[in-house]
Amino acid sequence: MKTKIKSFFENSRPVISKIKLILFVVLCVVSSFFMGMIYKKMHTPKVKGIEMIHVNKSEVNLALDEHNNLLVIDKSTGNYTVYDDSVGVSIFKIYARNIKITE
Repeated sequence: MKTKIKSFFENSRPVISKIKLILFVVLCVVSSFFMGMIYKKMHTPKVKGIEMIHVNKSEVNLALDEHNNLLVIDKSTGNYTVYDDSVGVSIFKIYARNIKITE
């Protein structure tokens, strides 16, 4: 019985060494992945989210310029904010749909 066990361990030694090597490589890959995640969390700058502001229609004027950019003009100060043309077209379509529905 002891000879069978010894022969089994001697015959399975190359297989066990290959399994150890594969486990070592897998462990290195997994640990590198988690180290990368931790590094990314620690060293990427925090980006502020978009701040949503509720504005009444009576406080602002909406306008489109010649390039379809949306202008939001504050009536009290005269300051304005320019938004991209896709935003202007979207707002214009919403207003046009509301006008068409009310007619």
